[in-house]
Amino acid sequence: MTAFLLFSAGFLIALGSLALYLASPNQRLLSRPFPRRPLAIGGSVALVAALSLQLQYSGAAAAVFIVVTGAMLIWTLLPMAIAYWRHRRQANNNRRIVKGSAR
Repeated sequence: MTAFLLFSAGFLIALGSLALYLASPNQRLLSRPFPRRPLAIGGSVALVAALSLQLQYSGAAAAVFIVVTGAMLIWTLLPMAIAYWRHRRQANNNRRIVKGSAR
């Protein structure tokens, strides 16, 4: 039961953080952004739900720090992963152009 509780809280942290990232005007994941208000509300609700699940497992301070640390982890890794994927895709496109012009 505890593993399911923690897995659910982790999933909600990731989902809520992703939704709040997509609600940002500076998001780079999608070329065409979704409406901001529903994503911001949904992300906030998911993080509050994750906090309530964490409160069942640990103390108040620990639960808050776990949720905030998880959200910060997602908000740190996601932009770096997006930049890596875009750079890699651009490098592959440049290789195709160079190979095509060499013929």
